[in-house]
Amino acid sequence: MASSRPYVSELSTIRGPLKEAGLERVPLTLMLLGKTGNGKSSLGNALLGCNESAEAPFQVKSGFVSCQEHEPRLEEGIIQERPVNIIDTPGVLDNVNDEQALDGICKAISLNPGGVTAFVIVLRADSRFTKEESKAVDQLQSLFGDKFWDHAICVFTHGDVALRGGQAAFESQLKIARQQVSNLDTILTKVGVRWLIVDCHNLGRSKLTEFVLMLDSVRSKNKGECYTNALFKEAQLRYAKANGPALLASLRKTKKELRELKKDYKQLQDTMSKQLLEEKIKALEGKMEGQETQIKTLQHDLTAAIKKAAKKSCELL
Repeated sequence: MASSRPYVSELSTIRGPLKEAGLERVPLTLMLLGKTGNGKSSLGNALLGCNESAEAPFQVKSGFVSCQEHEPRLEEGIIQERPVNIIDTPGVLDNVNDEQALDGICKAISLNPGGVTAFVIVLRADSRFTKEESKAVDQLQSLFGDKFWDHAICVFTHGDVALRGGQAAFESQLKIARQQVSNLDTILTKVGVRWLIVDCHNLGRSKLTEFVLMLDSVRSKNKGECYTNALFKEAQLRYAKANGPALLASLRKTKKELRELKKDYKQLQDTMSKQLLEEKIKALEGKMEGQETQIKTLQHDLTAAIKKAAKKSCELL
């Protein structure tokens, strides 16, 4: 069935130049981003032509719990005769904690040294855009920098529910939602026409064609260049320069809270209250460890960047 979206024929015109440049056979690397329950793993399986069986590349449980236990994973496959690498990032954007999100993204990017062709932002079409997802958009911007949006596309899952009234009705609802939720509007403004809605349990050929055309559009826009680890490092350096003082202040606040909790713990006699405080202390210690690791990493990267710049300056002299 042909797509009802008119831009598809326009996107088709980029296939020729890509083929001439020899890029059609270069593997496309996708990174799936979104909260648990939005359908990342299901989308990854559907794109690879697999159902959600025990042998599926990306395992999911019923409900909102991913089986990947927050560990990013890469799987290879073929979409519309095009070689692909798909990176799933379970749980990464469930973290309102920037340090944990950064750790997950670092692991995901390291899975493919050649870089990422496209970041696939996965949202549910049949539910509200939550505050947590709004926070996740801010995280994406701070983690990846402005270059992220040059490589981003958006896929709405659960189309079997959301499209019961038809494509036009969904787009009308989406227009209203964009007016009410600024960060949803930010995503769709940044990706432009590079979005679509799918049913992961029935991903037909026309949807796959549309999806690959969006990937080709990203590749064409970036002249075949991927989002590399070097771009990620640059984004982190800018983040460090802009947010370094705030990170240090946050670490000092965490240490102060930890000292006060430990002081309270010593004075408590009630076993139940002590147990609750032990859990809070453990959580704060984990938070502090993450903050210290992030600051050390950013300091190391800043030092390396300064040395590199100094060396380059000397060479020019």
